[in-house]
Amino acid sequence: MFRLFEPRSTLDRLREKYSCLMRRAYEVALLDKSKSDLLNDKACKILQEIRQMEHQELCKDK
Repeated sequence: MFRLFEPRSTLDRLREKYSCLMRRAYEVALLDKSKSDLLNDKACKILQEIRQMEHQELCKDK
């Protein structure tokens, strides 16, 4: 079923943002390497946040 009215978690939003940044970095890479590198760096920072949040959730569950 659709999740139109169901609130999304912060983790879901970060994953979506990471996905969009990586897609844009890939598309821009052919035209402008430096801009692609900047987008990739932003995506890597978001990935670190995602991993940190996932680790905190795993530790909290124990």
